[in-house]
Amino acid sequence: MVIKKKKFFTIAIAVVFGAMALLGLSACGKKSDDNSSQYAQDFYAMSAISSFNYLQNAENAQASTSAVERPSGIQEADVQSIAGYMGMFQDMLASDTTDYYTNGVVDSSDPYSEQYNFKMTLTVPSLDGISQTFSMYYNEVYTSTEEEIDDNELELEINTTLRGIIVSGGTTYNVIGQREYEEEGRETEISIEFRAYINDSDYILIEHEMEDGEIEYQYTISQNGQRSVTEVEFENERNEKKLELEFVSNSQTSQSKVKYEITQAPNNENLFNVRVKSAVDGVATGETFTITVTESGYVFNYSNGFSETVVA
Repeated sequence: MVIKKKKFFTIAIAVVFGAMALLGLSACGKKSDDNSSQYAQDFYAMSAISSFNYLQNAENAQASTSAVERPSGIQEADVQSIAGYMGMFQDMLASDTTDYYTNGVVDSSDPYSEQYNFKMTLTVPSLDGISQTFSMYYNEVYTSTEEEIDDNELELEINTTLRGIIVSGGTTYNVIGQREYEEEGRETEISIEFRAYINDSDYILIEHEMEDGEIEYQYTISQNGQRSVTEVEFENERNEKKLELEFVSNSQTSQSKVKYEITQAPNNENLFNVRVKSAVDGVATGETFTITVTESGYVFNYSNGFSETVVA
């Protein structure tokens, strides 16, 4: 079975994790609002790309013709999500900091120049090799700034708010963002969120927190009365690189929860061991499988013999 999919989170989240690495390095020495602002800018770019990809609708999987079926505890939506995060995980391991956007002041000849001060131009590569480009126009203002010296240590707190629109052709989506930056001595805490509105009541919310090098990331979709949440944590301890993902979906009648642990094999950078635990309305199941990175995509090999490839 071969699944075709767009790069859903892969490129987008790699941008912000690359920025995280850079900020983490700078946080050990020189720390300033310039670092925080650049970090937030990278996050907003990542969030805009992720939201745009979702709003443009990722391609659905082709139907399986295999006599053996995927284990029942693993759903199609999980496979699509995990494949997107696999690309992100690889970029994190490779410390890929490639930029997929430019940012600058809106030109006076631009039709949105009277409403917004800044414009991001973002590019999303597609499977056919033809990149898709869209824009985000926005204003970001400082809502509060506090700075003082206590016991010869700098204490700094900065809060900003972003408001703008994503524009693609004749379609626009409203977006808002918030940034909180706190610095006390050698300790730094950053909290950023980005919300893209599908309509007045439905939205995509992307949240990120980093405190002393610990990274947490959450992606929420609220649509048609249902709310799904994905939580992401990245660990690199004792040369074991692990990505933990938890998907939670709530509707008016049920709740489902799936948790993945993806660990890179110690002697094979293209092999990843996956452990999944799922629960639907309190009924728990478990599964283990492997993902192999090949030239054609990500090959999922399950314990029952079923195999499928997701084209990245």
